[in-house]
Amino acid sequence: MDKVTENLLLNEEEIKSKKIVLESYPKRLIATLSTKCNSRCIMCEVVRKKWDMPQKTLDEIKQLLPYLQSVNWQGGEVLLLDNFYELFLESLKNKSLKQTIVSNGMLLNDKWIDALTDADIEFTISIDGLNKEIYEKIRYGSKYDVLLKNIKKLNEVRKRKNSKLRLKMHTVIMRSNYKDTDKFIDFANEYNFDIVYMMPIWGGQQIDENIYIGNNFDIMSELSDKINIAEKKARDYNIEFFHSIPIIKKDVRSDTTIINENNKNEQKDVDENKTEVDNIKENIVSETATESLFCYLPWQQLNIDPGGEVRPGCLCSKPVGNIETESILSIWNNEQMQEYRKRIINNPKNWCNNDCINNNIKMDLRKV
Repeated sequence: MDKVTENLLLNEEEIKSKKIVLESYPKRLIATLSTKCNSRCIMCEVVRKKWDMPQKTLDEIKQLLPYLQSVNWQGGEVLLLDNFYELFLESLKNKSLKQTIVSNGMLLNDKWIDALTDADIEFTISIDGLNKEIYEKIRYGSKYDVLLKNIKKLNEVRKRKNSKLRLKMHTVIMRSNYKDTDKFIDFANEYNFDIVYMMPIWGGQQIDENIYIGNNFDIMSELSDKINIAEKKARDYNIEFFHSIPIIKKDVRSDTTIINENNKNEQKDVDENKTEVDNIKENIVSETATESLFCYLPWQQLNIDPGGEVRPGCLCSKPVGNIETESILSIWNNEQMQEYRKRIINNPKNWCNNDCINNNIKMDLRKV
């Protein structure tokens, strides 16, 4: 039995037993390697911190690779880093390891296209605009025509080699692009993306593009409808689609009127509608109903942020350590990580992200 399988089985057993201190290693590592980037995206806080991952941490990651089920390499722009090509080739020696590379796609040259299409990995391209004006406004320094040229060339080589490379699109939804939310799925279909992930602006930034703070009910209601349309399009195109957008939940009444839970209008014919509404509610099963935990990430994953701060997941509110002063494995079972596990078992309120607690974040993003 190889190391990754042994670690996986031990990890599952420890989760079932709800262990607080783990003998197993993380299943997944999300690693920010550097904040160096060739773009200056208007919503990105990463490039404001000048930081490179310490060599001691890179060496530790190499030692962990045989035990990991998956690793996510991100920046900054990882294709800009001198040492990343060799790190990528080294990682490929671990045949069971699932790899994801996150890039803006600007540096996709022949060398990288050849290496990527020879590999069985996931390559993610960040795309936040569907035309030159919006794309280059959001991703300042990137060029829309270069993006399209590189994607087309990558797809030509994928097709020629019958490559196992999976292409994923990552989109941050904001004021400038939310009206195109469902159209991103059309773009993904046109350019042969296998997966689409959409997320909100991260970090509660006080910028005009951030529609997730303040009173933006009309925008969020429209966005919620567009997310529903995007989900349907993705099913029709056979594209895997998931998101962490905090959509507005709506109730369906028998007169087919969609109302928000805060609607102050008097509801008529309550007695006539009650039976049908109750039946609908009874048929709604929480996606976590069959799960023993509402979140598994503190048992399965570590997320290394720009600057070296570590969290179980990118949406987790509280950091658990920093690789500048600690090793990955010392963080894995330190007091903060143990506290995350205890809180999730007992009561995550006032500790975990409210969107996770309220089940606004799908289980797919709370479990490896």
